[in-house]
Amino acid sequence: MSTPPEDHADDWTDLTRAWSAAPDDGPPLDAALIRSLRRRDRLARLNFISEIVGGLAVVGVMGWALWRGVDLPVVLAALGFAVFALVMTLWSRRGDPGLLTDTPEAVLRSALGQARTGYRWALAGVAISLAGMVFLIVMLWVAEPVAEMRGPILAGAGLFLAACIGFYLRHARRCRQRMAAHRAALEALRDGRA
Repeated sequence: MSTPPEDHADDWTDLTRAWSAAPDDGPPLDAALIRSLRRRDRLARLNFISEIVGGLAVVGVMGWALWRGVDLPVVLAALGFAVFALVMTLWSRRGDPGLLTDTPEAVLRSALGQARTGYRWALAGVAISLAGMVFLIVMLWVAEPVAEMRGPILAGAGLFLAACIGFYLRHARRCRQRMAAHRAALEALRDGRA
């Protein structure tokens, strides 16, 4: 007994789908997590670019200041601070795995990598803020024209930098929580395959 020709077309379509379908790699990809990864990836890239451009702008301004006659120690201190901030920015972004979304395990590895990078970024932010406080104190004691404004400037900048440090510490804590959750999910995924 044979099947009518129109039924064969459906059999071939099903067989083609079966051959071309990806192997079952575990649970389906989480669309919300992928959207979150993509959003964090865009924000991290934008933030990285702005930090690099800002650091290079400070280097340019200090070159201009040196040309205009600003004291060499002031220029060197500002350049030192800018180079320190640039190095910390580059350090915080090292080992970024990029955005991988082809399998659930790749998504979790990407999420874990983003959380690690975010954690390093937060630590770098704390270090830069502390260095900024030291730099500001040194500059205020070197700069004679602002002698009468030292107190208010230190108070305002100190509050701002303290708020920055609080933000970075909060971000670091959230990144540690995300890292722990992503590690646990990776382990569960691997255990489910074993």
